[in-house]
Amino acid sequence: MVATTSRAAPRRQSRLRLGVLAALAGLTVLSLTRRAHDEGVAPEPEPELAFLGSQGKIVSTVCEAFPGARSGADVMRTMLKAVKPYGLTRANTMYGQSICSDEINSDPGHLSTLLTKYYGREFHLGGIGGAPYVGKTGFMAFSHHVPDDGHVLVIFGPHIGFSPDGEPGKFLRTGQAALSTSCGAVIAAHGQITSGANMPADPQDVMQSWLRSKLAPYGEEVSKSGKVMVDLVMKAYKEIEKEMLSIVNTDYGRGYLVLLGGIQINMPYPSPGFFMPLHFSVRAESKAPIDLMPAFR
Repeated sequence: MVATTSRAAPRRQSRLRLGVLAALAGLTVLSLTRRAHDEGVAPEPEPELAFLGSQGKIVSTVCEAFPGARSGADVMRTMLKAVKPYGLTRANTMYGQSICSDEINSDPGHLSTLLTKYYGREFHLGGIGGAPYVGKTGFMAFSHHVPDDGHVLVIFGPHIGFSPDGEPGKFLRTGQAALSTSCGAVIAAHGQITSGANMPADPQDVMQSWLRSKLAPYGEEVSKSGKVMVDLVMKAYKEIEKEMLSIVNTDYGRGYLVLLGGIQINMPYPSPGFFMPLHFSVRAESKAPIDLMPAFR
């Protein structure tokens, strides 16, 4: 009888620990759901006990490579709170995004996915690599769809994947046994630049030609880096931000233009997507831009 009792005790303790963990997970999901409901944001399903085990290590790896990165839901909540004083609502805001057309950027939990769901639709300004290839004409068309006296919100930037083992620039896609590159276009552009081959601009490959031309000045520097994939996507962001700021305007009315730029991070499943904010500003006609980045600090 004593032996049976001694064997049963560890089992009871184990069940108790699992019960406590399950309760904590439930409270976490409940808290996120309540916050989302209060702020008018549809909650994304949270992976059960995702904060335990290998997923926690991946988050640490990502945040070490991209300080300030956080989940798409967290970025969205912070952004919506910061722009609320400027009068942006679901009904009076046109939402656009310049994010790479890679299908993994529409996975649940990504900032771009959440905002599309929140606003109900989006205007695509980007293509492979995430640059705003629509140019000035495309932005003008987009911004002139804004409701009367309404506002414009745009998120932009390149993306980078992480493998289940935490390798940047790699991603394990659903249904595939082998890793693939992410962002494939940016990584391919770097490979083309450093190959020594002469690759002139190709009118049948306009987007990739743009990436090559913009990343070419950084080829040698990135190749010598100890963090090639991380530094490469940061250089891509620099060029994309420069392009975005060169095509936007506030000629569409009295409303505000909000820009949120950064690195979209494809986390290995089942983790939700992350985003590292690098630019957050609001501007309006005849008004100087206001830096909103302190909201993320």
